[in-house]
Amino acid sequence: MKKDIFAESQKLSNIVNKIRSVLIEHDFYELFPPSITKYSENLIKGLKFADGRNFYLLKPDVTSWLIDMDKVEEKEKVFYISEVLDENLSGVWQFGFEILNGEEVKIEEEILRLTIEILSLLDIKNFFIDVSSIRSWERILKAVPQYRDKILRAVELRNFEIIENLPLDEEVNLSIATLFNYRGKETNIPKLNTIIKNINDPRIYIDLGTMKYMNYYEDVVFEIYSPDNGYLLGNGGQYKINGKYSCGMALNLDIIGEMMR
Repeated sequence: MKKDIFAESQKLSNIVNKIRSVLIEHDFYELFPPSITKYSENLIKGLKFADGRNFYLLKPDVTSWLIDMDKVEEKEKVFYISEVLDENLSGVWQFGFEILNGEEVKIEEEILRLTIEILSLLDIKNFFIDVSSIRSWERILKAVPQYRDKILRAVELRNFEIIENLPLDEEVNLSIATLFNYRGKETNIPKLNTIIKNINDPRIYIDLGTMKYMNYYEDVVFEIYSPDNGYLLGNGGQYKINGKYSCGMALNLDIIGEMMR
């Protein structure tokens, strides 16, 4: 059965308008990223094509595009609505919001507070936000650099069987399992403890097995999910543009729209 494009668009328009109203109230402005940009190894996702002279990407990941531009000087608070494609032409509509050139910890907290406010306005109450630290994995990953990408991918998929099939010694396996299975309100990572304490919301947890890995994330990462559908509502994290500390979140409008049927 074909989708009713008008009904679907009306539903997404209502969702977008509510999110936009929250962000404008908090001094964000709308960014309009181009649909097509010249190919760069720093860009993620998007459909790659050529015109006979140059390679381009159609609708790549917006955060990777911002980082690749390398233009940030002042503090910027921006949001955008974009369909992000992968190489198989599968698209996801995202509503992203980013704080560029901000203060460490404070902008992570602001992004998370805004996320909670937005979901509450959309009447989505049954959700959890998992917060993790990529750096908490660095000691282990440095010990087995040849398996770094496989371990990160296994953690992202929450598939420990991939790790068990790697030729790792018992100590490394135990360290990975400890991080992989940790979920709570306090850990030995001061930055995460501060974020959890300051926001003080029962739906936010430290989950060191959370790893929605993008190669531009440096440390703190987030995932939002709801037990009502089992899918990710959004994800984000901390990165740098031109050496400037930044943080953002991307909400999956397709999944949120499904929840609001």
